[in-house]
Order: sequence, then C-alpha cells, then structure tokens
Amino acid sequence: MWRTLVRWLFEGILAVFFRLRIEGREHLPLRGPALIIANHISYLDGFLIGKATPRYIRFLLWKPIYDIAVMQPFFRMWELIPIHSEKPRQALESLKMARAEIEKGELVGIFPEGSITRNGEMDDFRRGYERIIEGTGAPVIPVRLEGMWGHPLSMKGGKLFACWERFWRPEVRVTIGAPLEGVPTTEELEAAVRRL
Repeated sequence: MWRTLVRWLFEGILAVFFRLRIEGREHLPLRGPALIIANHISYLDGFLIGKATPRYIRFLLWKPIYDIAVMQPFFRMWELIPIHSEKPRQALESLKMARAEIEKGELVGIFPEGSITRNGEMDDFRRGYERIIEGTGAPVIPVRLEGMWGHPLSMKGGKLFACWERFWRPEVRVTIGAPLEGVPTTEELEAAVRRL
C-alpha cells in the first residue's frame, strides 16, 4: 500500500514538472518477463520510463547512488538493483540478481551505456545485458528517451545542477520499440534505440 501511495505521489510530481509523452507503451508486457534497454540522459530516466507501465521495473542503479542514505528507502521500495561499475565480481553478482528477477517473470531495466551521457549523444553499449537475458527466452525491449539534456539532473555543463535551461516543464518523450527476440548484439541494440 505504501509503495502504491508513494508511486502515485511521485508520478503526480513528475506530471507537474514535465510534459511527458509516451509512445509505444503497448510494447511493454502487462505480465511476464522482459529486459528494457534504454539510453541514459539523466538521473530521472528510470522513473520517467516507469510511468509507461503500471508494473514496477527493477532498474540497475549505480551503487554510489543507491547508497545515498536519504534515497535508500525509496530505492528499496522500488526494488532497484545496485551495481558496481568498477568491481567486476560485484557487478557480476548484480547481473545475476537481475537475471533472477527475469526468471521470476519481472521487468528489468538497464542502461547499457554504463553511465549518463556527458555530451548529449548516446555512447557505445556495453555487453553486460547478455548475462541477464541469455537463455531466458524473455524479449528485449528498446526504449529511447529525449528531452532531458539540459535539465539540472542531466550532466550538461559537466556536473549535476550545472545547467537549468530545461528545468521547468520540458517536453520529454519516451519511445518504446517493438520487442527483440533472442540476444541481440550491442550493435543491433544501439541501432534499435537510435531508430526510435
């Protein structure tokens, strides 16, 4: 009940501060597993994508962000998965946790660029997603976010809160593509996201 209430309040806040357009939400399954792959522009990306479905998406979140004490109750409430980007053994454990969620029939989300863009352009995708999806039979769903570059929660200007040009009610678009079957290559995934 608390999680539903907090989500309702948070989505209300997003509706005040953003003009959010979601296209292709019919591609997100109402039940069963899927791996959501998206480009990464800001620290709000996971929440913006989450508005596209009534289900909870278990996003992988960089551990130093996950460890922020004031935010941990919310991250745990949304069952986000902390991931180490600099410790391979711990990163592998995080990928195994994400795979276990897929095997339980949940939605899992990952930003395969590995970090938020520093120049507004999509960076090369990394291959860790394969360990989550390989052999599960779950579809991979490409998602493209646009409109957050220049928001204070993007890295425009080189750090958080350095740029405020898109602070008040920017138009943000979340485009969800058709599911990809099997285990697409990084090149195929990047192309699928760029096409959206």
